[in-house]
Amino acid sequence: MRHGRALESRRRHASLLALLGLSLLGLAACEGDNGPQGAQGPDGPGGPTGPTGPTGPTSGAAPVPITTSSLGGIVPDVTGVFVPDDTGKPVVTFFVVDEQGRPLTGLAPANVSFALARLATNATGQRQWESITLRTESPGSGTWPGTVPTQQGTTEPGTSGTLVDHGDGTYTYTFGTDVRAVPDVPYDANLVHRLGLEIRNYPAATSLLVSNAPYTFTPATGVELTQSGREIVDDDTCEQCHDKLQFHGGPRTDTQYCVVCHNASSTDAQSGNTVDMTVMIHKIHYGHLLPSVQAGTPYVIYGFGNSVNDYSEVEFPADVRECGTCHDESDADTPQAQNWRTQPSMRGCGSCHDDVDFTTGANHAGIVATDAECSACHGPDSGFGLRADEVHVVPERRAAEQFAYELLEVGNTAPGQAPSVRFRVNNPTGGTVWNIQSDAPFTQCAGGASRLAIDIGWSTHPDYDNLGSGLVPAQPLQLNPLTACGGSSVANGDGTFTATSTTPMPATATGTAIVALEGHPAVDANADGAVDRIPVRNVHAFAGVTDATPQPRREVVDIARCDQCHGVLTLHGNNRTDDLQVCATCHNPNATDIARRVAGSQCVTELGADDVPIDFKYMIHAIHAGKIDVCGFGNTAIRFTGVTYPGHLNNCEGCHLPDTYYPVDATPGSGVLPTTFDAGANLAAYTDDRAVTPNASACSACHDGASARTHMELNGASFAAAKTATGALASGTVETCGLCHGSGGVADVKTMHQVALFPGTGDDAQQ
Repeated sequence: MRHGRALESRRRHASLLALLGLSLLGLAACEGDNGPQGAQGPDGPGGPTGPTGPTGPTSGAAPVPITTSSLGGIVPDVTGVFVPDDTGKPVVTFFVVDEQGRPLTGLAPANVSFALARLATNATGQRQWESITLRTESPGSGTWPGTVPTQQGTTEPGTSGTLVDHGDGTYTYTFGTDVRAVPDVPYDANLVHRLGLEIRNYPAATSLLVSNAPYTFTPATGVELTQSGREIVDDDTCEQCHDKLQFHGGPRTDTQYCVVCHNASSTDAQSGNTVDMTVMIHKIHYGHLLPSVQAGTPYVIYGFGNSVNDYSEVEFPADVRECGTCHDESDADTPQAQNWRTQPSMRGCGSCHDDVDFTTGANHAGIVATDAECSACHGPDSGFGLRADEVHVVPERRAAEQFAYELLEVGNTAPGQAPSVRFRVNNPTGGTVWNIQSDAPFTQCAGGASRLAIDIGWSTHPDYDNLGSGLVPAQPLQLNPLTACGGSSVANGDGTFTATSTTPMPATATGTAIVALEGHPAVDANADGAVDRIPVRNVHAFAGVTDATPQPRREVVDIARCDQCHGVLTLHGNNRTDDLQVCATCHNPNATDIARRVAGSQCVTELGADDVPIDFKYMIHAIHAGKIDVCGFGNTAIRFTGVTYPGHLNNCEGCHLPDTYYPVDATPGSGVLPTTFDAGANLAAYTDDRAVTPNASACSACHDGASARTHMELNGASFAAAKTATGALASGTVETCGLCHGSGGVADVKTMHQVALFPGTGDDAQQ
């Protein structure tokens, strides 16, 4: 729960105006005798409710000046808003504490500002926010698409009104704006209003501010509302990808605050584009797929400080058709999340489908429409097959619900033996079992549409190396059980099948093996006459090679965290889906993309013949940092250079399980394997590889500057390490990273990366 948002947690003070009213009862007439007391008169009308006094923080800590606090965070909380009838200038009471709960005094008027909006009903009956604090923005003298001044929601700086510091962490601010006299925004005290504030220009405040203290209320009653009636998205949902929302230089961090300015009242003068939340956020996330962008018009917003923000190349990491990624109908904090399918509108739909002209019917089957008519075709009761929730589906995802892989038994994995695997493919939707030898999803072999594979790799500790597999570079054994597609398996008569490897486990194999079932059935999921590759969650099991008891590989990343952004993590033509252990089997420290650097291929033409690492501990960091291009599926060039990660790169627990990002044991010969950066001339041997020591490999993917490299080398890292015949580190050099960067060290990774500051991670996860 956000700090201070629960109404029951607040302690209200008595009204000072009530005391003033009692004192007036003691006034007497100026002259003449008192006559006899008359009969009791009727009750008079009730007077307006005055402002409550500011409610202070409850920590009991002594106040400290805001300029001398450690400022690990600034947490404001609004406790009341009152709009006087005589002035129309809202009176705001609030308090401010630091990250330790200590009241902060000395907040300067120049460093705080306030924004106010109301929730009104537009001409077509849909509710939307309208800014009350407004400004006119001029395009200025730059070279802009926009040429005329436009209206924007904005904040009122604390210097425009009166800020009173009560010396105990509580404050009262009286607006300079009379909200009854704002042009084109008629004051209505019975409408829902929302106020928010922001604090700027204190040390660390722009990066560590944790709240805009949005306060939703009705002026006629002065009562705070738990919800406005238009709660569409929530910070928690956005922060699944973004970790922590921070915009406009840092101190705007809350979606409830964003809509106070980002609504239909606001247009960017420089671009001429609306910055209405409904339109702008859809367009940003659709990015390169916008019809307008594909037609050659970039999607640009001139933002904070007139910075040019071009979203034309944004690629949403999940499938944009999954509206529930952002509009989470299961979240009690967003009861109107369903509006995307129950109240379709020109603003909402036209933001992505921006080549549609609703006034002429262009690109809309010639149909002219208004908001009032959208539901006839696209609403929940439409019978035209065009309901929003019918067309915004991922057919392949829906088809995947019919398939579930299951590994039942693994045998003969000792050195020299031929591994055998018993498995089945279930249909959870029908309670049946697929026949992989005859059922259509597993017999569409043309173009590799149907594919099922059993991968066998080793060893789980310290790292997969697949030593002796004969498949370069360092790839696992692979079995094809689809008899219709040239493979081999035996039907066991009970819905299960057994596949046996024609290649024995190498005599040099040791430890524990992983056995994985991956691949994709083929189904015409979208009824277009062509079969589609259906991404089915992979499964894996562990079996002893020389280990008497199988030893599972270490778990350092949580696939659920990957899927918060990616929805379903499926790669390599929908073969490898939602199982990171399967990924690591191939993406191991001895592997590079050399096998995809095929002469004459598009990859070599664009990226050259020199290979790059595909070891997960380097490649995934480098992808998210936008620092690598790789030859991948189909020998194609996959460019990640310039990728803009939507979260914060320093938030290790955005992907990692807690505390699994500390320096690893890199002892030569026995520790985690070094990462091959160049596979050398002999792809079957590791002794001519050029490698980077394990910790330097992971860290240098992001920290790739010259000074960072020097620091690593001074502490035992090597960027030209040799490998033994088994792929282990041959050098006697030992990385000492853990001495400083280990848990509790002077430069603890968690502390240096400020992991605990992000919602749902680190220390915050315990709250």
